[in-house]
Amino acid sequence: MRILKFKLKMLLLALSSILLMACSFDRDKNMNKQVYKILTVSEWTDAEALGEIETALDRKDGFIHLSTAQQLAGTLAFYFDDFDSLVLLQINTQDYNDKIIFEKAVPAGERTGEFPHLYGTLKVEKIKNKWEIKRDAFSLPDEIILKAENNL
Repeated sequence: MRILKFKLKMLLLALSSILLMACSFDRDKNMNKQVYKILTVSEWTDAEALGEIETALDRKDGFIHLSTAQQLAGTLAFYFDDFDSLVLLQINTQDYNDKIIFEKAVPAGERTGEFPHLYGTLKVEKIKNKWEIKRDAFSLPDEIILKAENNL
């Protein structure tokens, strides 16, 4: 009988631990999502002066283009190839609730993931982190970047 009680206590302890980990995982997954905005140095200078971040492409498309951490290498390689210095901004999705929508790229191309688009105003004061990034001596081939980004 004592062995049965001991096994039951161990089973309950294990189940409690699993539930606690699952709850923590869901909370962390939802609370710590970060997205990123890449700007040219001049776009960042303009944003600092205005207090808001919006590029010409963002105005044209009607939303603010963002990237996940997995998409950054592709975004840098495909859209910022001509720049040696850029500004990388980190934004916490919790600050924007339902204003960030993950959508397929239009027009559809080789990048098959859903990209975060902010339908609203991105205030400079809401930036979590800012880095100046410089071009390095090495770059990855496009197919490797796409494979990593698209989880192939």
